[in-house]
Amino acid sequence: MKLIRENKQKQRTVYFCGDRYRKVWGNISPEWIYRHVKLLDRVVPNFVISYGNDYIEYNVIEGTTANVFEHTDEFIKKIYQFCLDNIRSTKPWVHGDWSLSNIIIQPDGNMVMIDWDNLGMYREEDYMNKLHNDLTNAFGKAFQQHVRQSLVPSDYDHRQDLKIY
Repeated sequence: MKLIRENKQKQRTVYFCGDRYRKVWGNISPEWIYRHVKLLDRVVPNFVISYGNDYIEYNVIEGTTANVFEHTDEFIKKIYQFCLDNIRSTKPWVHGDWSLSNIIIQPDGNMVMIDWDNLGMYREEDYMNKLHNDLTNAFGKAFQQHVRQSLVPSDYDHRQDLKIY
């Protein structure tokens, strides 16, 4: 096993084991692990390989994390659309952590979410705020500009919605 990441604050370590990743928690109950695995099996089938009292083993997803790609306007748009599509496909459950390091871009261009620790049911306002905060942290003002442009198309004339009674 090769240590990949250690988070002492969250008492969590991640190891690479050749054909799988093993995430080990120092502060999570076996009951939480069991419930989380059962939920993952429903929301993301075949993601979990095995689990024990303090760990879960996951399949290796071939590809590159999104945080290493150039932040072009097209890339920002694709990531945002992928996140929205992912939310729609897993509702009422949502991933909850849209850090670019949790998005794998596969060699064929498909994207896959990893690190489902925050999987849960949240109010739409809360998960959309979290999504926007995560992508603003990743992309800065370029993401905020993209959201503004996608909410109001450039050819939109707000005067057409004015009704005079």
